[in-house]
Amino acid sequence: MQTIKNEQSASIYINGEWHKTENVTPSFNPATKEIIGYFSEATIPHTEAAIKNANQAYLKWSKLTAVQRAQLLKNIASILSERKNELAELITKEMGKPLHEALGEVEVAIQTAIYFSGEGKRAMGEVIPSMMQGRHIHTVRTSTGVVGCITPWNYPISLAAYKIFSAFIGGNTVVWKPSPEVNCTATQFTSYMVESGLPPGVLNLVTSSSPSIGETIVSHKDVPLLTFTGSTNVGIKIAQEAAKQLKRITLELGGINAAIVMKDADLDLAVSQIIASGYGTSGQRCTATRRVFIHESIKDVFLQKLVQETSKLRIGNGLKDSTQVGPIINETSLKQIDCAVQKAIEEGARLVIGGHILMENEGYYYAPTILDNIKTTFEIAQEEVFGPVLSIITFNNFEQVINWNNDTKYGLSTAIFTNDLSIAMQAQNELSTGLVYINAGTANAELGVPFGGLKMSGNGQREVSHHMLDFMTEWKSVYISYGG
Repeated sequence: MQTIKNEQSASIYINGEWHKTENVTPSFNPATKEIIGYFSEATIPHTEAAIKNANQAYLKWSKLTAVQRAQLLKNIASILSERKNELAELITKEMGKPLHEALGEVEVAIQTAIYFSGEGKRAMGEVIPSMMQGRHIHTVRTSTGVVGCITPWNYPISLAAYKIFSAFIGGNTVVWKPSPEVNCTATQFTSYMVESGLPPGVLNLVTSSSPSIGETIVSHKDVPLLTFTGSTNVGIKIAQEAAKQLKRITLELGGINAAIVMKDADLDLAVSQIIASGYGTSGQRCTATRRVFIHESIKDVFLQKLVQETSKLRIGNGLKDSTQVGPIINETSLKQIDCAVQKAIEEGARLVIGGHILMENEGYYYAPTILDNIKTTFEIAQEEVFGPVLSIITFNNFEQVINWNNDTKYGLSTAIFTNDLSIAMQAQNELSTGLVYINAGTANAELGVPFGGLKMSGNGQREVSHHMLDFMTEWKSVYISYGG
């Protein structure tokens, strides 16, 4: 594992300096349960110092031109390209995803840095005709201040990159609190950003396993912007606290995403896409396929194909080239997945394949699972299960499946497989999700395309694209009177 120079547990970075504390916590490889490193436990005083220094650094950083800030993002992209393999290996060791997925994630971070380096020059305003003579009106974007970034473990680099890089190009400074499950990865990522030449205080990292650190960032009066990706329950608490100070927030939360397979669908395509979206990252994605709606006329043949391909999946340590499905992040999550599956069986679901913890492995593994005879009222069809579990629901007409799909508190991603253009266009208009895929899986987002959900899947702000600058910057209207 690559580490900061002789400071294995120095994972707090404030105002250009690394800090090592006496209180350190180990980070484990979920594939083997082995310790891969240690991280320092930040305190509330550490966090307050990070916020203070971020505010001081903002005064200079915000005055740089977009071109100057863009150059630093290009520097980050260059360093990430050079260190891509070692960073990807650390991601796999710390959170478990197969190495090919981790390499893809680092590449996304590289492309995100390049993307936002260009968006800085496109952050243009408007010239608005005035109703009065002798007056010129235009609008400009201005930076806002310190951005509190709180990120999850399933995409420890790319999700942080979306937030941090858009904050940088918008002229803001950052206090970053990553998930404690991936603090070693966050530390390494930070060290690469520091190497790019970021001025002290522009990026500050506070690592901790205590909720109090995130709570301090959320409630602090000098953090006007908050961006969070994680569970819906935590997102609601953040929104409630932020509302007390009218803070601007962006929330990317949970989803119980569905794939709809119409009777005219290409079944082989649908199966391959559902396998990828349902079991990729061991189902530990906010956009992972959870429910599979199958038209009753094709259910038997489709389910046979789905089971056949699921049984072929190779499960194991993500560092092995043969691995397709890695471990679950930790024992708590593993037990939660199994409890949800057993509860569904108690409610009347039929276990088709999987449905158990893989005890023969050294790490936290769950067998890719298919449950049939699911009713939309079952808990597993209404609540997010963050693991490799597909729930099969049979439907008989388009209107029925649209209503069933929309009848949850979430609204993140839906896929529909059909060769009927009319059905595809109706689905586009009627599905209550922020992401709609036609003949592709639910987890197929691309950089530059607005990303986000409806209802309890988020607060409507869009990330991953230039739309993030609408969050990271403020509009200022300028009135100029001339000529007396």
